[in-house]
Amino acid sequence: MIKDTIEIGALRDPYHRANPDETLPERWRTPIAIAIGCGLLGIVLRYLAREHATADAAEYITWYTFARDHGIGGLAEAFTNYTPFYSYLLLIAARFDWLGQPLSLVKMISAIFEVGCAVVVARMVWRVTSVPLRASLAFCAVWLAPTVLFNGAMWGQADSIWAFFALISVAMFMRDRNGVVPFAVACSVKAQGVFLGPFVLGMILRRRIHLTWLAAIPAAYAVLAIPVLVAGRSLVSVLGVYLDQAHTFHRLTMNAANVWVFAGGTPYAVGVAAGLVLAAASGLALSIFIAQSKRTGPEFILLVACVSLVLMPYLLPKMHERYFYAFELASIALACLNLRYLPFAVIAQVDGVLSYLAFESGIVMGLLPAALCNTVLVFYLVLDLRHGEIGSRFARFAWLGFAASTAGLFSYLLFAGPGLNVSLAYMLVAGLATAMTLLLVKETRCASADALAASR
Repeated sequence: MIKDTIEIGALRDPYHRANPDETLPERWRTPIAIAIGCGLLGIVLRYLAREHATADAAEYITWYTFARDHGIGGLAEAFTNYTPFYSYLLLIAARFDWLGQPLSLVKMISAIFEVGCAVVVARMVWRVTSVPLRASLAFCAVWLAPTVLFNGAMWGQADSIWAFFALISVAMFMRDRNGVVPFAVACSVKAQGVFLGPFVLGMILRRRIHLTWLAAIPAAYAVLAIPVLVAGRSLVSVLGVYLDQAHTFHRLTMNAANVWVFAGGTPYAVGVAAGLVLAAASGLALSIFIAQSKRTGPEFILLVACVSLVLMPYLLPKMHERYFYAFELASIALACLNLRYLPFAVIAQVDGVLSYLAFESGIVMGLLPAALCNTVLVFYLVLDLRHGEIGSRFARFAWLGFAASTAGLFSYLLFAGPGLNVSLAYMLVAGLATAMTLLLVKETRCASADALAASR
């Protein structure tokens, strides 16, 4: 009888071993090797791109040089157009001036927070799935994501900083903890942290967290501003950072693949007002939906966070191409939790690169197909909030068509070069790429619906 019991248990758990300690190295060996290999590859790629400079690089070098030459005393001056937190990071980086050139050290700041983002995403996946390979692949996917490499390694941008704190906020809510404080820090680092605002408000209402927690947002900004105020910087200067940034550009889209790509002829003042109203109304509707929804679980929490992070930059005017950064990373985590969302993460990266090329190489014709594909993502993500499907299927034809069409689109754009190169070939590849994006997402949703019906 005991022998039969052992045999039945072996059939139910074919990976069971008499000594549990023997399974741990085998279970972790491959994921650790993959993480180390991809980690080293990411370091090599960032090293190769260390001298790549954009039009903004001269400004970053000026900021860094000021921080290095003036030290802590420089905090009395507004030597960057960012919030005080970034000034502190420049001062820290300047302490390692002997390591390399100023631009390389500025990029190192971004790289450190990129590692942080990759770790946070990996921990999200690990806590939900407890599958080491999925957590390892999540880390690698974030660390090597094309948009991440563009943003930090090539451009030296600081979006990984606010995204890091935003992801921590989401991770805490996924663990049934209060994530308002890291969200407040994200908003204090860069104004783009507010993209997570509808999600946080919805979670506050859903969890019946006292609304006084919203005071953490100005409180965090005030606390982080204490060193510069003590150093002698004026209060007006500190409080006016975001207001000054809002008046920097006067275009409805700064290469962001959002709804304003389709409304280029809208007067600037009208577009700004309409965009703010549309985003506020949609954000409030999302918050109310989150508060009232009966769905639960970490996957649902991450899904609504992704919707918040993509919906806001999609609807708001004056957005840059890099403002989808946090969504691109959160969608990777979502794909690792449920493979049905893998197309969303892949399409987000493709759209992101198309947008980055508009600034990097002046190839603006990639914005239209990218905006069309982002429209598909937003539409189907919002649909998913109403229909909780499960399961996934590798739609071979759809994946093949998407890969071929996007490869053709990139090839055309790169060969055609910068400028407005509207032609029959462009219309064909752009339309085909959008159509295959729609087919890919639609087939994935149909497959999940079939899986749900079968489970019932």
